[in-house]
Amino acid sequence: MKNSLLTICGAFAKHITILAIASIAFSGCDDKDADPIDPYRYYPLEIGHYVVYDVNQEVYSAGQSAPVITKWQERDEVDRIASDSAGIVTYIIARSTRNSSADYWQKVKEYAIHKYPDKLLTNLDNQPFLSLTFPIDSRTIWNGNSYNNLDKQECYYEPGVKSIKVGEQSFDNVLTVVERKDTSIINKYVTIKQYGLGVGLISDDETAFEFCQNDDCIGSGKVESGSHKTRKIIEFGNR
Repeated sequence: MKNSLLTICGAFAKHITILAIASIAFSGCDDKDADPIDPYRYYPLEIGHYVVYDVNQEVYSAGQSAPVITKWQERDEVDRIASDSAGIVTYIIARSTRNSSADYWQKVKEYAIHKYPDKLLTNLDNQPFLSLTFPIDSRTIWNGNSYNNLDKQECYYEPGVKSIKVGEQSFDNVLTVVERKDTSIINKYVTIKQYGLGVGLISDDETAFEFCQNDDCIGSGKVESGSHKTRKIIEFGNR
């Protein structure tokens, strides 16, 4: 009887030990998985940080059989800090363009990024737009035009992060933001942006189409007018 009791107690103790080890290991995994990523790393604002893009734009006009296609390159660089009051820091981004890699860069404008404790506000051409809100959560929906007088624009994060390839470059932990997604039988307005961790914006796809609405073509998806513009990263770094 004594030996049997010892055997049972030994087996029970062994079972408890295994559970304890598993619990510790599981807790360790939870801690690692829960380790937060600084959301501001999706939009680096260090002075001298730059990103270069290939830009392609197709413009459709009524009566034209094919779109007018324009290609160029853009370079956005964090140039300086303009102000720091009440905890809100404003960064000035210098944008330069050139027709191809064989040409010299020409500065064409500056725009501002306002860094708040819970969001990033982009002021481009005197039009403020709420680009990102924090913390990052796919259940969060925000109005991108809440700081201007334009119509409400519903923005949200796609669930999770992904690995993607843009040109010859691969990026992990990519965040996808849907800034607009309005489609119907007569038009299509879709803007999707992707951000790389420690890089910033890596791709930007903007579609604004008005489809043919005549009796003989409505529902065909034929583009009557509008534009499709893409920006894709080709280089990034620090000056």
